[in-house]
Amino acid sequence: MRTLTTGLALGILSTVALAVPAEASRTAGNAKTADAAQTADPAPTNVKVAWLDAGHTKFRLSWNEVGTVPNLLQWQYSDQNITYTAAAGDPNHLDVTAAGAIEEPSVRLAVYVATPAGEPTSPAGFSARFDTLRTPRPVIDQISQVSPTRFKVKWHPVAATDPNPGDPLDVPPGTPQYQVLANQSWLNSYQPVTTASTATEATFEQRTAPPFKVSVTGTTEWGDSYAPSRGIGYERIASLTIPSAATYGQLTVIRGLVNRIEQTCDPGPCWEQLTKEQPRTVVLQARTNATSPWYVVGSTRTAANGAFSISPPTRGTRQYRVVVPDVFDALGLGLGIASGPATTSAKPRVSASFADPTATYGQRVTARVAIAPPANVRTTLQRWDGKAWRDLKWVNTTNGSGSYTFAATQRGRYAYRFLVPAFTYAGRSLTWQVSPSIVLTTR
Repeated sequence: MRTLTTGLALGILSTVALAVPAEASRTAGNAKTADAAQTADPAPTNVKVAWLDAGHTKFRLSWNEVGTVPNLLQWQYSDQNITYTAAAGDPNHLDVTAAGAIEEPSVRLAVYVATPAGEPTSPAGFSARFDTLRTPRPVIDQISQVSPTRFKVKWHPVAATDPNPGDPLDVPPGTPQYQVLANQSWLNSYQPVTTASTATEATFEQRTAPPFKVSVTGTTEWGDSYAPSRGIGYERIASLTIPSAATYGQLTVIRGLVNRIEQTCDPGPCWEQLTKEQPRTVVLQARTNATSPWYVVGSTRTAANGAFSISPPTRGTRQYRVVVPDVFDALGLGLGIASGPATTSAKPRVSASFADPTATYGQRVTARVAIAPPANVRTTLQRWDGKAWRDLKWVNTTNGSGSYTFAATQRGRYAYRFLVPAFTYAGRSLTWQVSPSIVLTTR
């Protein structure tokens, strides 16, 4: 006597393939029912299903019958029947591998007495109805980067309703086993990157750089349920303009463009692709110099095409950088990026004037200078001699204002200006600057 064993395997397209021994044959489709069968033989009795092992990997269909007869065995699903034949000498049981069974909320197994060709000759004996539902697909709640090559995934299970409470194949309540899967190559295939456990978060080491995709599978006795895959992509700064100089009190206009890069796959290979995303936060940071810490100046959001603009007021010379933080969104984890530092020199705003730009020979005239910020600085009054600017007089400012009075002793038109050296105001450094030239006409 031999034991008839069948295994259920679930393929990519959820097509059922049942492996049976060579001595048994299978007929897929709608088998003949007892209404169309000869009813000379009594129906099999005591048709039962029960687990064979503590791990709930196999269950046994068993039955009683009169005499030693061939049998027709039938899985009865809502939309199809799958049948097998067993020879008269086979034992009155069938061992079935649970994983990969077609998911159904209500299934039953029917056993007929049959001819050697598989034609039923009796009414059916039925097992109790049972479900073959897997756990609902887990939901990924968060993906974060722990280190350059390590990532953490968090998820939660979805509550399930038992459509056949108390059926003979119900197992004691318990948490499914979960595993994180990742696309570890440029082929559209996923491999486990964590061990199976009941935990709802796990950290894994990734062997390839982003972009790639991850999923989480929940496993029960009936097979695996996969969470919809989520990407781990990265942001790229496609363009960035940080001005090299700006004037005190005016805006330093910083513009840029960021792009999201994700992995896209067809049934075979995968590749990197620019992906449209929701508006992304962009943070502008600054520091006084290369040895000082970064601090946040402000933030903005990208437009639909990834463009952004942020314009902090100019208060002093400092280094800027743009930081795009990590984000977890509908696409998955979008890794952020920080630009390199760029220095924007702050120049004071300088104005100059003559109290009276037209004078007679020997008249005393006053040249005035005003700077912002209102610092106390020693400026230099200069005159253009036709070939170069010549220093004439140091002029000190008080609260940003200064003046110098002198006699107009050269007839004609002469240009003057004030040179303001680099200085520090309120702890912020400003570079040198010159005023617009002013003209004195002496008759």
